[in-house]
Amino acid sequence: MYVDVEQKNWDEILPFVTFAYNTAKQETTGFTPFYLLHGREAETTLDTMLPFCPNDFDDNNITKIAARAEESRQLARVHTLRAQDKDRRRYDSKHQMVSYAPGDLVWVYTSVRKSRSLRKTLKKVFRTVSGATPFISRDLRSTRF
Repeated sequence: MYVDVEQKNWDEILPFVTFAYNTAKQETTGFTPFYLLHGREAETTLDTMLPFCPNDFDDNNITKIAARAEESRQLARVHTLRAQDKDRRRYDSKHQMVSYAPGDLVWVYTSVRKSRSLRKTLKKVFRTVSGATPFISRDLRSTRF
């Protein structure tokens, strides 16, 4: 199933994409989003074709399912924190801190995407201001910040 060339049938495919995303095991959490939300895996067409087992929904089993779902959410939080820490360490190992002295010339890159006519990126030369952080600068062609 694909979106057509004119990309006008995406709304017909969206439910299938959503189901695929919600039932795919996420690397960060180790669980599917559907499982973390509902405490059980989503039913597929194959599940509806198999015989139904009424013992799955007695009071004792529902309590176990709820407890298992909460344990899974806690485990997903731990996995997410580990993944964030791994990403932070990877970023920190490659990142180099840059500092600017007042008066240094810097390039500022701005991506504008609000409309098709404004999609060009803007690159300007700025001069850093006395006492400024790397995020505060002055346009060389104006007196405004």
